[in-house]
Amino acid sequence: MVYLCYSKNPPMRITLLIALALVFSTTNAQITLNSSDFPHYNDMYLMSDATAFPGMDATLTGANYTWDFSQLSTTTIGQHTDTFFTVTNMNIIYQAVFGDFGFLPNRSNQATHGPDFSLGAQINITNVFNFYYNNNNDYHQSGFGAEINGLPAPTAYSPHDIIYKFPVQYGNLDSSASGYSVSLPNFLYYGVNRNRVNEVDGWGTLITPYGTFNTLRLKSTIHEHDSVYLDTLGFGYGFNVPTQIEYKWLGQGEGEPLLQVNSTGGLVTSVIYKGYNILGVSSVQKNDFDFLLFPNPSSDKIFLNYALQNSGDVNFSVTDASGKNISSMEMKSESSGDHTLTIDLPANLAAGNYFVKMNSGSASITKPFAITK
Repeated sequence: MVYLCYSKNPPMRITLLIALALVFSTTNAQITLNSSDFPHYNDMYLMSDATAFPGMDATLTGANYTWDFSQLSTTTIGQHTDTFFTVTNMNIIYQAVFGDFGFLPNRSNQATHGPDFSLGAQINITNVFNFYYNNNNDYHQSGFGAEINGLPAPTAYSPHDIIYKFPVQYGNLDSSASGYSVSLPNFLYYGVNRNRVNEVDGWGTLITPYGTFNTLRLKSTIHEHDSVYLDTLGFGYGFNVPTQIEYKWLGQGEGEPLLQVNSTGGLVTSVIYKGYNILGVSSVQKNDFDFLLFPNPSSDKIFLNYALQNSGDVNFSVTDASGKNISSMEMKSESSGDHTLTIDLPANLAAGNYFVKMNSGSASITKPFAITK
């Protein structure tokens, strides 16, 4: 038998229990993600690269699940920055195909650097940029641009690769086909046909070395068939690429995944998690005098993360390749500990190689970085 008791002024203990229950349900509720929760141009993220720790299983998931990947701190191998550039300032050849204009079928509003690759001993693909469009319906890759043996060439996806379909919420299941081709007349044709299946198969709490987050888990399964035809030999062939799976943990307002685990053919190929200065050792402890510079390359500003064992004056200067001073900053009586400095670069600064020099007392260190337009 259950007895119900009603009171206009419930006991404080009951009120407290109700309040705690509301807080718990709020912090562990399912979230829904839209365009604003994913990258936009001028966004920049410091990411950490790691390897899987013993017993790590990225396949486990479910409703109100807790993924504890805090042990990644023991397998972190480095860090890199992901910078999202505006398409407006890019090469006019790329703007003609991927510009942020409504009449362009491959409209894009951001781009990131991609890795160089080769299509054989005689074809080098360098200075790669991946182009994306973040809109109210989805977040997709429109294509990429690259220098093929030194000449810039845009390559559009047809159809586009839909990475996220909005809104992203638990239980969603969608798929999309995409593809592209690279053709060098009288030499080579290379085509890619891809099918991506996205499934939001979990929600709950993610724990990484960077913190604890309320997340959605999205699993992307990618099937790909590539085709190659060599004009010089009059011979071609097609082949299936081993199935790729991307496991992503997504948070509200986080931009890039808080954690992404990629596998190919059932083997983990990369583990990347979002974080800032989270290697567990400050730059001063690694080297009595050092600093972290990002993003590199940059377009309009750079960030310097540095740590001091003792308080003192610190000077920074930016120079070009000839040694000409571009910008200088001086911090008087800087306190010990970690610091972050933003350096706004001149708008008319040409693309090229530059250097940042840090001085403190008798110590000095110089690091290179690149400017892209």
